[in-house]
Amino acid sequence: MWKSGWLGRRLFETAWVVACAAIAWGSATPRAAAQILTLGRRVNLNVLVLSAGDVGTDAVKAGLREGGVPFTEIDLRAANRQKITDAYLADAASLFVKRGKFQAIVTPNEAPANLSAAETTALAKYQREFKVRRFSAYVWPSANVGLGAPAFSGAFDGLIATVNTVGKANFFGYLNGPVPFEDNNREIAETWGYLAQPLAADTVNKRSFQSLVDVQIPGGTGSGVLLGVFTDNGREELVLTCAINQYQFQQQALFQGILNWLTYGVHLGTERNYFSMHVDDVFLGDARWSVANNCTVGDDCAPSVNEPDILMTPADVDYLLFWQQVNSFKFDLVFNGAGHVEAVAANGSYPLGTKLLQNKAAFRWINHTYTHLYLGCIQDFSTVPFKCATDARGQVAWTTLGDVGAEIDQNVNFALTNALPFTATELVTGEHSGLRRTPQEPSDNPNLLTALRSDNIAWLGSDNSRESAQRKLGTTLSVPRYPMNIYYNTGKKTEAVDGYNWIYNSRANGGSGLCESNPSSTCIPPLDPATGFDNYIVPLEVRIALLHVLNNSPRPHYAHQSNLAEDRILYSVLNKLLADYKRVFAASAAIVNPNMTQSGTELKNLADWTANGSKVTAYVQSGQLTLSVSGLSAVNIPLTLPTGSGTLPSTVVNYGGYRTGWRNTSSSANISLPASVGYAR
Repeated sequence: MWKSGWLGRRLFETAWVVACAAIAWGSATPRAAAQILTLGRRVNLNVLVLSAGDVGTDAVKAGLREGGVPFTEIDLRAANRQKITDAYLADAASLFVKRGKFQAIVTPNEAPANLSAAETTALAKYQREFKVRRFSAYVWPSANVGLGAPAFSGAFDGLIATVNTVGKANFFGYLNGPVPFEDNNREIAETWGYLAQPLAADTVNKRSFQSLVDVQIPGGTGSGVLLGVFTDNGREELVLTCAINQYQFQQQALFQGILNWLTYGVHLGTERNYFSMHVDDVFLGDARWSVANNCTVGDDCAPSVNEPDILMTPADVDYLLFWQQVNSFKFDLVFNGAGHVEAVAANGSYPLGTKLLQNKAAFRWINHTYTHLYLGCIQDFSTVPFKCATDARGQVAWTTLGDVGAEIDQNVNFALTNALPFTATELVTGEHSGLRRTPQEPSDNPNLLTALRSDNIAWLGSDNSRESAQRKLGTTLSVPRYPMNIYYNTGKKTEAVDGYNWIYNSRANGGSGLCESNPSSTCIPPLDPATGFDNYIVPLEVRIALLHVLNNSPRPHYAHQSNLAEDRILYSVLNKLLADYKRVFAASAAIVNPNMTQSGTELKNLADWTANGSKVTAYVQSGQLTLSVSGLSAVNIPLTLPTGSGTLPSTVVNYGGYRTGWRNTSSSANISLPASVGYAR
């Protein structure tokens, strides 16, 4: 009696396939018959990270998180950890398809001590069967990875790695070639590693090595391998011969190539290098730091201390226009319209305002409120720091809804009257006021939240040093901005150095001693007023900003109009930042300069993906990427794919030699992949 139902149908299907195969076997060669019975293979887009508390896999995990790349971590040190077996690595997706659960493998080194011999065998077998690649994050050069004994061991600080011709043609083409290793402290070894040369190919055992990134051997001749591929009888392993961490420039610069090699350039996640520059207080002057009195005029200086505000001139606008054109970069001018209106009313004209308005199309403009009124609590300056005034009921006295609304709306009217190319849904309040700031203001001004909703504000600038995560403010989303350590109250280099010394010098060295009492700060020796800005402040600011650029953060940076006046000190930072970037990165990976809406949207997409990525299934099979969604009407999926992949929306753009960006998917999608994607079929 034939079994009925689902089991009966499956048995019938199996019997039919076996019968057909038997017929085919009788009329085909043994090789052809074997091909008929071979299961198809698919590979899920998920990276397996085998960690051991080591710097290498920690850096990889950080890089995967930055781009939104799904990964599964197993801590090899854990007593009850998952064991690596054939069944863990692969299973049956269907009767005729075998599924590889991981598209890539990351390990601390080539032979982790915590892996058993059986686990090592299972990993190698899985790699060969599914053509999955492996990255060993820090290896000792030896024959085990196709390298000779180290020709050099020691600190890599200040050395230059070079992406060779093969590396540029294989996943590292987004780099120009030279990648400098940081050397921030001459007294400390910041990066340690080894340099060795590849062994000759072993044709009998099918082993060979191909270098992708080299470093000149210090004090010797020739170069040694920093990053290269060990091929072992059908298994490929990328090895790195030094320990670098996620906060170092060299790691950030090399990681995208490592990831794309690991995944054949096919993975969930998207990463580009962003930099935007907001300039606050445009049309207004900024108070000046008093070098003689170590205070800011009109703020914490005595009333008797009186120095002129720092204010741009028409010549500064001309230089700004010239700089933008030379660098193909556009500033966002965060403006206060009252500065122009009141200057014209008082003097009959305002040359700075006129110059800016004549060239308004050259810039992007963002509402900074009309007069720069503080929109948080009513401040009581009888104490230092200030405290919030209270009403008759003892509750916090907030800036009123009428005042908040007027500050936003009057500036919008100024922009419309003068036909500024601005976006009415973007706003940055003066000092980011109205948003919570501890300890005085543990909550947002409720009147600001009401005004944001009434004025349909979609994006509100916030201070990344206070809150780095994007958050909801009713119907508005915040856009955290990185503060540049180029202070608003300085227009001259000497002022900037003096203010820096006051904050970061000990009392014994003539500073405020704030660095001694603040556990998150560090005291430094006094900077030379003549050289300290260019020799210390600029390199430090560039290093910090470049790490922001390279960690897939679309958050804008901000400074103030005062920094474009007088000595034009902001340009010293920007010039070095762009020059350092262009020396390392190819034109195909040029810095992306998003506006505020684009920055906010990218942050929102990344947050949504973090929350909903588990509802997306993605795999490669037979040269095709399949995406499917469950439990959602639609989701934006971050993708990185090789050029030559199938039809993609305009939101997936060319960058660094790949297609990367967001694809909105409601149910399922199939995208053809080029033959260079080498997963087993």
